[in-house]
Amino acid sequence: MSRPSFHFDERIARAETLPSRFYFDPDTLELERRRIFHNTWQLVGRLEQVAERGSYFTTEILGEPILIVRDSEGALRGFHNVCRHRAGPVARESGCRSVFQCGYHGWTYSLDGRLLGTPDWDGVENFDRDGMGLIPIRLDTWEQFIFVNLGDSGGLDEFMRFVREKTGLFDVSKMRFVERRDYVVECNWKVYVDNYAEGYHIPIVHPSLMRELDFEHYRTITDRFSSLQDAPIKGGVGRDRRYQPTDTQGEALYFWVFPNLMLNIYPDNLSTNLIIPLGVGRTLTIFEWFFEAPESAEVQEKIRRTISLSDEVQQEDIGICEAVQRGLGSMSYDRGRYSVKRESGLHHFHSLWREFMV
Repeated sequence: MSRPSFHFDERIARAETLPSRFYFDPDTLELERRRIFHNTWQLVGRLEQVAERGSYFTTEILGEPILIVRDSEGALRGFHNVCRHRAGPVARESGCRSVFQCGYHGWTYSLDGRLLGTPDWDGVENFDRDGMGLIPIRLDTWEQFIFVNLGDSGGLDEFMRFVREKTGLFDVSKMRFVERRDYVVECNWKVYVDNYAEGYHIPIVHPSLMRELDFEHYRTITDRFSSLQDAPIKGGVGRDRRYQPTDTQGEALYFWVFPNLMLNIYPDNLSTNLIIPLGVGRTLTIFEWFFEAPESAEVQEKIRRTISLSDEVQQEDIGICEAVQRGLGSMSYDRGRYSVKRESGLHHFHSLWREFMV
């Protein structure tokens, strides 16, 4: 499988966007799976899902089965959810167990991954039982979020450094999960990330969001593996307004972490948006919202209004992303240019994409 070959200028004023063929090519998606998604830090869950010893959950990263567990000593561990015998699953969904048993032939494993039982295994020669435990994977956490990395790229701190620096006054640890919504978008995953990486489209596509933000002072800051769109919140009140600046936070902070994680931080809530390719032209976006003290009636109303506004913005993004996917397929289009003022985050994403792919 050949790697993408094209000229990309690191000077945004002279650069062209990615060639449109990379948004349609199955070989490109397969290369992205191996070189990007399996070689970066991927958000897979929350610490509350494995709070107790023996608790676990399963997931996958573009087809690679993953198991996250809190072992009997309290350590958080990650493994490939693949039995060493004939590749059956050693766990399904989520729950709490003292031992994992493969759902194919019954091999058993301890919570720390050691092979325990091999039914009807008499007579097998040259079998290294100690070397046949579950294969571990790199795992780390930021606040209450669990990340794994199937490759050898830098540590999670390197990927999340900018987020950590810029969220010092916002106590993410107090935010509690309140709701999840999944959206399927008929576009390539990069179309959705392209759209998120710039605020250039807000005045045209998002009228309700535009009422909340001081777009004139909207700015984008890039770091090694992430970017921040710093969007000042307008002062004043209005019937259609959801947010007001506070003493500690006067901006909406829109973080993107390479390749597929978005963090939206407002004065009273946090939402994550995880982008997962389902195919060349199909993408899953997973939204989760977090609030402090979500059980109170006042916060419940904020939750309702927040998710309503977020859903409105998401539907607008879905519409434009699906239209762009169709436009990218036009015989009239191959590559575009970047707004120096408004699209530095998009140029940064494309630069990282090329770095990992080429």
